[in-house]
This record gives sequence, C-alpha cells and structure tokens, in this order.
Amino acid sequence: MRIRKNFERPEGKKSARLVIIATEGRKTEHIYFEALKEKMEASNVHVVVLSQDEEKNSDPDPNSVYNRLCEFKDFYQIGDDDELWMVIDRDRWHQRNLSYLAQKCHQNSNMNFCVSNPAFELWLMLHLVGVEGLSEQEKADIIINRKTRKGGDPFLKRKMRELLGGYNESRYDTDRLLKEGNVNLAITRAAALDVFPADRWPNTLGTRVYLLANSIIGINSSSSQLTFSR
Repeated sequence: MRIRKNFERPEGKKSARLVIIATEGRKTEHIYFEALKEKMEASNVHVVVLSQDEEKNSDPDPNSVYNRLCEFKDFYQIGDDDELWMVIDRDRWHQRNLSYLAQKCHQNSNMNFCVSNPAFELWLMLHLVGVEGLSEQEKADIIINRKTRKGGDPFLKRKMRELLGGYNESRYDTDRLLKEGNVNLAITRAAALDVFPADRWPNTLGTRVYLLANSIIGINSSSSQLTFSR
C-alpha cells in the first residue's frame, strides 16, 4: 500500500484545518475562493483551491470535480477535521448524476456536496442583493437562468453585470463583493433560502456555498456535512 504524504501547510498554519475545494467552473469560483481566502480565511484554517487540468478537463463535469478530490485524498493524509468540498451547479446536470455523487460524498465523512441552484452566480448575487428584494418575475428568471440568444449569457450573469456595472466570469470585482459585511449578508440570505437543509441539494432557488463560506471564515469549524432525509 502506498504511503500518503503529509500536506505541507505554510508557516503559521502548521496545525490548521484543511479546506480543499474542487470546482466545476474553471475561473469564476476559483477567483472568488482565492479572494475570500486572502481576505477572510480564519487563522486556524488553510484553504486550497484545486486547479483544473486544462487538457484533461476540456469540459468539466461533476464526475471530474469529484475525481479531483479523490485524487487529493488518495495522495495526502487527511485528518478527521479536514474538509473536501465539491462545488457544482445544478442547472446543467441530470438528477441521477447528482444523486450518485451526493451519495458518494455522504459516504465519506470528509467530503461535502455543495450545489448552487441554478448556478454559482446566485451566491455572488447574494453579496449585493437578497432574493426578497426581487420581483416574482426576476425570481422565476433566475431559477430558469435562460440565455436570451444563442451564445449569449444566462440570466444570472446578466444580473451580475447589472449589479456590478460589469461582469465577466474570468474577471470581476471581488473587492466589492467582499467589502465589510457582505459575506455575512450572503451567508444569512443563503441560509434563509435553504428551507429544506436535509435535502441533498437545493431543489428550489438556493445555494449551499454559505456552508463552505462559514467553514472558511471560521463561523463553524466542524464539518458541515448534512444528514440527508430525502
């Protein structure tokens, strides 16, 4: 049996709890979590956002996200309090695929299944505005998240552009999103949307990224894995 390596934490973080993040998106999520790490990472936490292999994952899917976490876990020693987070969107994937991966994560005490419905941009939006401030039509548009034309952006990306005055999935203003109080607001708003927290993922408008944010900034230092009832 191959001996797993110890993961080398930086100076000052030698005993920190690891929060390992693998994302479906190539840029948007990576940009956000690196910025959150830099500005708000708790002193007893060390965040690692796993890079994607551009050649291997030309079109990342939930299976490849899960496999990246498994590869990390197989290579390094993982402590009982270390966490591995699979961050994906609901909008593109069939329920059967999500169910299988949710169960795989649930069978591993270190792994957490973190889904946004419909997409990660909902979490970004909640830093700036709550769903309660939107019209019923806007709420419906968000959950459908439709493109207005072929090659155009889905509704949530257009909404982020409106809120930030400019938005590109590979370049956007994280300073504005992470200004004082905004992350806690987003956490509160996302938690309020999570009306069925025992479900494996939000089946209505919602995002479980608030659980990961809690873990990174130290609001809840224990694993946020849920006990599923459905």
